[in-house]
Amino acid sequence: MEVKKSKKNNIISLKKKSKCPTCKKVSKEPFIPFCSKKCANLDLLKWLTDEHGLEIKSD
Repeated sequence: MEVKKSKKNNIISLKKKSKCPTCKKVSKEPFIPFCSKKCANLDLLKWLTDEHGLEIKSD
């Protein structure tokens, strides 16, 4: 009796799976770092309405 060994695909992903900054789901192509176009658009809207902003420290 011959036993066949099944070869699994041993490919290691070099990309770190990141989370969407808007909803915290796993990021997906082609929207990285976001998971969807909706989350990307929500983030853009926050930047355009100054909800997001860079904190500028004055010395």
